[in-house]
Amino acid sequence: MILRIVATLILVCVWCGAQATQGSEALDRRLLVVDAERVHGHLAAAESMLAELQAALERTEGSGLQLAVALREHGLLRDDEARPEEAIAFYEHSLAIVQARPGAGPVMKALLLADLAGSHADSGEGDVALSLSGEALTLLQGAAERTNPAYPAVLYAHGVALHRLGRNAEALTELREALELWRQAADPDSPHVALAKEAIADCFSDLGYKNLAEAAEREALAIRASLGTPDSVGVAASLNNLGVILARAQRWSDGQQALERAVAILERFGDCEERRLATALGNLGALYYEQARLSAAFYAKAEAAYRRKLAMEEHMFGPSDVRISPTLEMLGEVLYRERAYNEAGRLYSRGVAIQTSAFGSTDPKTQAAAKRYSILAKKMKADAAR
Repeated sequence: MILRIVATLILVCVWCGAQATQGSEALDRRLLVVDAERVHGHLAAAESMLAELQAALERTEGSGLQLAVALREHGLLRDDEARPEEAIAFYEHSLAIVQARPGAGPVMKALLLADLAGSHADSGEGDVALSLSGEALTLLQGAAERTNPAYPAVLYAHGVALHRLGRNAEALTELREALELWRQAADPDSPHVALAKEAIADCFSDLGYKNLAEAAEREALAIRASLGTPDSVGVAASLNNLGVILARAQRWSDGQQALERAVAILERFGDCEERRLATALGNLGALYYEQARLSAAFYAKAEAAYRRKLAMEEHMFGPSDVRISPTLEMLGEVLYRERAYNEAGRLYSRGVAIQTSAFGSTDPKTQAAAKRYSILAKKMKADAAR
């Protein structure tokens, strides 16, 4: 799975400037400080400062635009922490405040709709994301020039939504325009450019343009590395994405090197990057599993990666959450290859039971999982009889 880093300069200045007469300059400055802390990856500090600021805003101004900005920052923090499903409620609250105030212009509404679209896209809700980002684009058309900093942000969100729905050619058009606008407005090596490059690489990869995908992701990685330390979360995310692209091209050794480095970097951040680490471990486990076709020794590596991923997901989501089902199935597949039939059967069966409970027995996803388990059970029975 590709990882997306959204911790870029996300236009708090536009918001504060748009309503400077309605709030104190001191509060505006505090909002900008919070945004700077978040952008530089100091998420715990940003969250603590933001909680205090939100309390102050609720005491002094009720539901003013500055509170909407603070709520938006809460959403951005959740996105930065790879928790998009939690970000949605903050964006929706912020949007409700903005829409209720006649002084709020289309740019503010469009930005929030784009943020909301991005979180829905990262939560797997491509249709919702496309509707929201399309609404954001409509708001901006005729209301703002293409040079407005909101434009590339909204185009980027629309491109990501299209990509989530498999409409990669259309997505590329939007993402390339966003990239060009960001290049014209900012430093060519800005984090915005890296963000667009990563999304473009993902589209190229899905379209089968392996070399173009690799080149775009390597450009994003170089930008991420130049912006801060070589062991930042952004660098780890780019390395993960590069590893996925290389694995799809069956360049196993190069992909393994990139993914192992991504895992090593993310491990240093502890629980705050547990979600991204779990994703990178899943990608690494899949790569090991594919390499095991050539050397059975890789099954043990795949098992170790999936066991770590499962432990993290159980810690984050709980032992009965449907999000752990794919990991249970993959670990079951690996254990089957290692002839650990009893445990393989238990894990696979547990994954199917969780999906049945979540979606119902007639859901296509549940039926597909049950079919895979039935095939695996027959194989295990046949192997045991030999």
